Amino acid sequence: TTLTYWGLWEPNTVFDEVLVEFQTQNPGIKINYIKQSHQDYRERLQTAVASGNGPDLFRYHMTWSSMMKEELAPMPQSVMSAAEYKDTFYPSAAQMLNVNGQIVGMPLMYDGLALYYNKAILKAANAEPPTTWAELKTLASRLAVRNGTELERGGLAIGNASNVEHFSDILGLLMLQNGADLANPNSNETRDALTFYTNFAKQDQVWSDKLPSSTVAFAREDVAMMMAPSWRAHEVKSINPDLDFGIAPTPKLGDDKIAWASFWAEGVSSKSPNKEAAWKLLKYLSSREVQQKLYNSQSQQRAFGEIYSRRDLADQLAGDPLVSPFLVDAPDAESWYLASFTHDNGINDLLIKYYEDAINAILDGSTATDVLPTIESGTNQVLRQYGVTK
Repeated sequence: TTLTYWGLWEPNTVFDEVLVEFQTQNPGIKINYIKQSHQDYRERLQTAVASGNGPDLFRYHMTWSSMMKEELAPMPQSVMSAAEYKDTFYPSAAQMLNVNGQIVGMPLMYDGLALYYNKAILKAANAEPPTTWAELKTLASRLAVRNGTELERGGLAIGNASNVEHFSDILGLLMLQNGADLANPNSNETRDALTFYTNFAKQDQVWSDKLPSSTVAFAREDVAMMMAPSWRAHEVKSINPDLDFGIAPTPKLGDDKIAWASFWAEGVSSKSPNKEAAWKLLKYLSSREVQQKLYNSQSQQRAFGEIYSRRDLADQLAGDPLVSPFLVDAPDAESWYLASFTHDNGINDLLIKYYEDAINAILDGSTATDVLPTIESGTNQVLRQYGVTK
């Protein structure tokens, strides 16, 4: 049996050791790992599976389950029970990686949002990383540097949709924390989240569309803080290797500890003739020992590997200041179809566009109340298109 495995992001060298070990333990199975380009990946994957020429297993984004109902095979109970799955992985996996109550994905990594901050700028202001949105709002204003009407240094990369790279995740987080139902967005909770978000640019003016994109601005010290997933740390380090920055968990709103998750998982093709072997491989790859080997292999190529998806490995990374804040949030992280940089040309990108237009309209003078009907009709249309039940 030859299993074809479509991967993303990770080169073959990362998987070589663990795949050779699996093949040694399972002499009848060979694995052909092929790293794919993210360009039109979701469409190419669905087309390949539908034609019967697709991979046996593949990486996909956690938010794609609804779009890929036909292509994803449910995980057999013999691989892992639903209870064991919930005990092993963070809640966002069971939340998003299921179709009609059946698990359809195995996460080999975790990621979400966290707050990046420039240590020197905070130290000069005698400030600690904020833990609430109220503290963050106050600190962002303090850290912004203006020359007349020109913003020379932003306090926080937030408030618009043009150069805040993960604006949709940040807004999604705010909406969840404020009690909004993202599937039914025409509400006071959504209105208040949109107003709060855009006021950072509109009223507080702690960020400007004249600055570079958020990651570049942070790396160049053009902004003191930004919110981003863990993989942006590698980009920051490549742009400015000498920058001394820290990462803190996402700010909270009120007493509820709600964070934001956005990560990739592995699925088995519903058309694969080798489902049993494919699930056997995924169970092996998700094990403690193999995740640790993958992390070590990835860490040879960059500052740190993909954050562990298993709860029982969190303590292994507790000492890493760039990784541990994400794991502090992981048990309380939720998600929805506003995940940026999935390149899906589908449910995420379509919904994100409605919120991008809404933010632009508010910054151009509309109120948050004005834009809600358009967001609602757009959300209804996109969810219907992809068969998502509210």
